[in-house]
Amino acid sequence: MSIYRKIEVIVLIGLMNVSFLYAADDNQLLQSLRHSIEEQEKRLVQQKKERTELVNDLKEQETEIAKLLTSIEKNDLSLKKLDQDINKLVKQIDLLTVKQKQQRIVLAKQLESAFKIGNATGFELVFSGEKSERNERIIAYFSYINNARQQQIAELEDTQTQLADKKQQLQKKQETHQTLQSKQKKQQARLEKNRQNRKKTISSLELSMQANQQKLADLRNNEAKLQAKIAQAEKENRRIAEEEAKQAKHIAEKQKNTSYTLNQDERALMARVSGIGKPQHQFSWPVSGSVAHRFGESLQGELHWKGIVINAQDGAQVRAVADGRVILASWLQGYGFVVALEHGKGDMSLYGYNQRMLVEVGDKIQSGQAIALVGSSGGQNVPALYFEIRRDGKALDPSGWLK
Repeated sequence: MSIYRKIEVIVLIGLMNVSFLYAADDNQLLQSLRHSIEEQEKRLVQQKKERTELVNDLKEQETEIAKLLTSIEKNDLSLKKLDQDINKLVKQIDLLTVKQKQQRIVLAKQLESAFKIGNATGFELVFSGEKSERNERIIAYFSYINNARQQQIAELEDTQTQLADKKQQLQKKQETHQTLQSKQKKQQARLEKNRQNRKKTISSLELSMQANQQKLADLRNNEAKLQAKIAQAEKENRRIAEEEAKQAKHIAEKQKNTSYTLNQDERALMARVSGIGKPQHQFSWPVSGSVAHRFGESLQGELHWKGIVINAQDGAQVRAVADGRVILASWLQGYGFVVALEHGKGDMSLYGYNQRMLVEVGDKIQSGQAIALVGSSGGQNVPALYFEIRRDGKALDPSGWLK
């Protein structure tokens, strides 16, 4: 073999070794990338699971807060009533004590008068054989004093019985008051604990959604869930809606053909199924406050607000803008406690972020009726009301209907 041939063989062997080395490096890099992708996918699955758990925690905390607030409100009313009862009983006891004192003074004077007369009694005078008018007057006087004394004794006994009864009632009321106050303190402590836990949950959720893409995905998911929930609510209530529409049509026919006068229930039905009409700034605002976000404003990325957000006082009453029927009263991710009213003719109003709800599905609602209390449920940071108007499933600018 020539020297050149030997050199070719050596070079060829060297190149083959280099190729093998590069192939080995590429394979290792590919394996490393696959492992990284698998790890990232696992992390994403875990993060999704953690976010789901956090949302469930938020729902439970806000539901518990709503229950505690309702219970505390009822307890406050009970305590107020007990305070009134206790004050009333104290006044009655004071009056009875004064009355008892006066009765004892009168009785003491009667006994003193009887004692002063001396040893002669009415019976001695009767059997003495003397028939003078003076004796008869003395006997009558004794009889009068005796009857008056018996009456005073009876009245004093009655007063003492009433006094004892009132004192017993007062003791029971005070014990109930003390028990209720103790319960109230425990519920207030639980409420504060739930509020603190809610803050931690919201902070954890915000940390998990720091990436804009993740926040956008969550907002899309929230909106899709709301749409699905509304569609489900409409489906479940379709039979009632169709029945009411038929009744309204029948009433309208009656009005056309005769001078028929609607009764109260029929007027309410007609108002409930007549829709909300054209946007002519005819309705009062559902709550007083300042508008934080308007319909159509940018929400995140390509998403825009489908309603308006009204900053309002925590616990303020949320009022229905028009007559309708409750088709949804539930907690939804991103919206908190939501109440949706159907107004007929495909029209609907929706109220979210509530602290708690005052109505249930199926309730018939009149314009201006309180349906919820303003809150910050759904993970909001400040108390506000989220308000939507929809027609045939499409969200429209609510400001056109509001005064």
